[in-house]
Amino acid sequence: MISATIYCNFITSLKNSSFIRVNKLIMKHFQASNQIKYDWKGKVILIAEDIFTSTRYYQAALKKTNSEILIAKNGQEAVEIVEENKNIDLILMDIHMPELNGFEATKKIKKINHNIPIVMQTAYILSGEEEKSYEAGCDDFLTKPIDLNKLLSVVNNYL
Repeated sequence: MISATIYCNFITSLKNSSFIRVNKLIMKHFQASNQIKYDWKGKVILIAEDIFTSTRYYQAALKKTNSEILIAKNGQEAVEIVEENKNIDLILMDIHMPELNGFEATKKIKKINHNIPIVMQTAYILSGEEEKSYEAGCDDFLTKPIDLNKLLSVVNNYL
């Protein structure tokens, strides 16, 4: 829990020059690692995340999977994207977002299409958040910082 909170606080407080260095480190990590190859061509993944560096992490992680990536910067935008796009195969949903949090966005999305798998993820491991996520309708739960292999494995289970 402490490392996840420190990671999140570090990421949210980055200046532009620091962001560029961290971004290069993220990309170098993904390029250097020989991960199991996933081919999700034709699959559409929606990333609902308000922290730009976290969004960038997911984009880098999913880059070589051949999936199409859509981005929502808050929960309300995620709901609107799902309403407009009937072909979304999976959603990576952050819990703590502006306008509409991940719990409420998940409930609304499941009313629109209960078949879309939603993987909830958060850096803040508070008492009961995982349980609340499942109650809201999510299908899986990840904690930040998210391990690349774990992320790809969980996404693969639903695609």
